[in-house]
Amino acid sequence: MLSLVGEAENHSTTFTYNSTVIGGHIEGNEICLHISETKSLKEWNETSILQPELLLIPKLVVNSAGLSAPALAKRFTGLQNRVIPPAYYARGCYFTLSSTKAPFRRLIYPIPEDGGLGVHVTLDLNGQVKFGPDVEWIDGVDDISSFQNKFDYSVHANRAEKFYPEIRKYYPNLKDGSLEPGYSGIRPKLSGPCQSPVDFVIQGEDIHGIPGLVNLFGIESPGLTSSLAIADFISSKFL
Repeated sequence: MLSLVGEAENHSTTFTYNSTVIGGHIEGNEICLHISETKSLKEWNETSILQPELLLIPKLVVNSAGLSAPALAKRFTGLQNRVIPPAYYARGCYFTLSSTKAPFRRLIYPIPEDGGLGVHVTLDLNGQVKFGPDVEWIDGVDDISSFQNKFDYSVHANRAEKFYPEIRKYYPNLKDGSLEPGYSGIRPKLSGPCQSPVDFVIQGEDIHGIPGLVNLFGIESPGLTSSLAIADFISSKFL
């Protein structure tokens, strides 16, 4: 990621850290972005009106806020709610093998389950085995609270109980007690439990009617893998 940052900066890109886009409004044919210092959001008590500290008027706005993309879109005055899809959130936990030589040299993917690809096997650059992710539907956030990232990313050890039988379907020699909590991630999904999967949504003026605004909704895994291709698509279509 740092190499991408360096390459972007070499092409005159400016990165502004510790600054949060909290919304925007449409003024004529221009989009005005509302920006506040991240520190101000952390100190905000949610009882007062959140005021922007800076207004920016860019040529193109790409809402790629991930988990917060639908909530951010709702704070764009002039953007109709009917074009903002419902948001669902699914946490996925990973567990690693403890002090055990890696039994695999390849990735293993079981039959997909509702909301995910099942508890599969991945290997990191050091050859460590990771199992996951599972699917745990969690309560979402709506509007401003999501900007403060109130999601819980903790991995509880007792979730391993559901991992053992799933892993033993393709690795029957897995010993009890050999799994350790790894990490978790949260999928920004556009379909909920028992619903048909929904693909990435790249939404431009032809959908919402606002020139210069691109919304990226539901960019879950493999969104990071696809990010450069998505950027190429946006630049070719909207710039």
